Amino acid sequence: MYKSIVVGTNGTDKDLAVVGHAAGLAKISGATLHIAHGFKPVTSIAAGIADSAPGAASIDFEALDEAIEAENETAIASARAIASEAGVSVTEHSLGGEPADVLMELARQLKADLIVVGNHGMHTKKRFFQGSVANRVVHHATCSVLVVDVETHG
Repeated sequence: MYKSIVVGTNGTDKDLAVVGHAAGLAKISGATLHIAHGFKPVTSIAAGIADSAPGAASIDFEALDEAIEAENETAIASARAIASEAGVSVTEHSLGGEPADVLMELARQLKADLIVVGNHGMHTKKRFFQGSVANRVVHHATCSVLVVDVETHG
């Protein structure tokens, strides 16, 4: 059925419910589960703007990098625990970029059969202004996509 499944997480309970669904699919199909955490990196352009603003406070980029790394590890560790409980083979990926783009690029590189995402219950105005990872992945992925209703299953 599936050989390679990509699922994203940010460590929230709703995302972990999505990981649980992906782990279940990986178990019944014998697939490798690729757990991805995409994050928006602080770019050198943003750093330059922040440092050049008059009266701007100094930014401790080392501390910021450490906080991002700790958040990544926490999100991945929580997802790893769920996959481990399901007894599936896991590969972990922590990648900088927009979450939807990270999931689609990883799936493309791995030639994944499926991407599993959650809908996060984002409706109307919020979805219009902020966009939706699930919506973007559904419309642009080069493989099958499963959208888990996290309001019902999360």
